[in-house]
Amino acid sequence: MKAWAPSRTLALWVIVGLACAPLGGCRTKEADTPQAEAVLPVEKQVERGPVTLTVRADKPRITIAEKLELVIEVQAADGVDVKMPSFGEKLSEFEIRDFRERAAVPRSVKTDGGTTPVRVWTQEYVLESFLSGELEVPGFTVKFEDRRDPGKPVEGEIATDPFKIEVTSLLAGQFDPAKFKDIKGTVELPADRTRAWWRWTAAAAGVVALAAIVWLLRRRRRKAAEPTPLPPHEWAFFALQRLEEDRLVETGRVQEFYFRLSGIVREYIERRFGLMAPERTTPEFLAEVRSASELNTKHKLLLGEFLQAADMVKFARYDPAPSEVQSALTTARVFVDETTPGAEERQDGRLQNQRDSGAGRQDDSQVEEVRA
Repeated sequence: MKAWAPSRTLALWVIVGLACAPLGGCRTKEADTPQAEAVLPVEKQVERGPVTLTVRADKPRITIAEKLELVIEVQAADGVDVKMPSFGEKLSEFEIRDFRERAAVPRSVKTDGGTTPVRVWTQEYVLESFLSGELEVPGFTVKFEDRRDPGKPVEGEIATDPFKIEVTSLLAGQFDPAKFKDIKGTVELPADRTRAWWRWTAAAAGVVALAAIVWLLRRRRRKAAEPTPLPPHEWAFFALQRLEEDRLVETGRVQEFYFRLSGIVREYIERRFGLMAPERTTPEFLAEVRSASELNTKHKLLLGEFLQAADMVKFARYDPAPSEVQSALTTARVFVDETTPGAEERQDGRLQNQRDSGAGRQDDSQVEEVRA
């Protein structure tokens, strides 16, 4: 009877391991106790000349797989252009799960002399990490160009310092893939315990294999859930639809409407053709477009008229009629539609169908003449 005691203990531990592994471990009572301390956001702010850069994280510490909201906000005087930073799918040791951006939104700030017009650029990130420890959020650099004096434009940049976010495990003593214990030396076992040792080794190997399979399945599930980047034309159509649904013109925010409309077209051109449109002035960008082979003459003229009309509203305070606003939105959609991949082939197909339809009608008229 004594020889079977290790087997019963082994079976008990294997059952506990199988029950806890798919759920990410058995949660202890202490881990479920909410923290009583107040959680304050982390904020870094720097100012240089007419530009103020603010980086804000909604909390200083998170648990593994918990979402962290990060906001980058730049406020600049009217007449100052800003180039926001861009990232891929990762921000240092954090995964980027969601992203939103609003560019050049006009506002007014109170000063000692009254109010001053400014523009605000905002980027909102949702971050996530599966590593524990103190992880670094990098410093952010924003480039700007002060064009308030047309004869002497000034270029510069502003940057924040990095800061730490504490990422804690859900359980005390939870496995951290970034920390490993060294391998222990060999131990000689008595001859009569060799068989029991092999049983324990096989059971441990089975638990480790099961944990590895669960980890791989979770990783594959996370990858499958990651959003696929939209093609440039689909992104542009979605952004134009959302702009129209915001009903800015109906609420009197015509200038904000044109800022967003021209920003969508410029970003579409950068995504579609690789032309650096957002950070250039309209004359600089149109000069580059004239020598670009990616656009034909018709689209270059259409783009030039569109951007110049938008600048009249944005900077010359021109008040457009409702028909002009609708025409600008239609022009943006037509430009995107005619510059999508395969647009020329689709247009040639429509022309061929029209020719075939005309030829068919002509053959029918000839048949009628013969019958007459």
